[in-house]
Amino acid sequence: MEPISTTPLPQRPKWDIDRRLERFIGQEVRVAGESFVPVCWNGEVRQSFIHVRDLILPDNSKPGVLPVFFEGRLCRFERRIGVVCVALDLPRVMGRAAEGTVLVRGVPAVLLRGPAIVRLAFPFRVEPLPADDANYWEDLRFSTAQFRLPFDSASETVSSPASKEPR
Repeated sequence: MEPISTTPLPQRPKWDIDRRLERFIGQEVRVAGESFVPVCWNGEVRQSFIHVRDLILPDNSKPGVLPVFFEGRLCRFERRIGVVCVALDLPRVMGRAAEGTVLVRGVPAVLLRGPAIVRLAFPFRVEPLPADDANYWEDLRFSTAQFRLPFDSASETVSSPASKEPR
């Protein structure tokens, strides 16, 4: 009897989303979600995903057509054909984050915090969160806030009454 040759399994090609998520492992990110599974305080995970449209917010409303974003520390991810899931842990800094219905760069959206397993909405949207508090709130207002210099004019910043920014 001849020995069985072990041929390595073919490696799945890496997509752009794989490379992007690999760079963000361990960092705080914001992702657009299609559905999610909340993670209990003891680490227990439910078996089925909840679609974000079925989510009931603290004010007893539903997101409707609003985009739903999740924020947290990216622990791991898994990509299958056409489906990407990420595991988010609690953000490191709990007090600074917005939550609920807020304006994200001038557009109403829903922001939720981890921990959760999130199935990403297509097109996949993943972005790092700014490290400091002031830049976090600027990032919610302007798409280029992460690239703003500290000596930029503050007069461009307009406070929105719908924003849940701390004063």
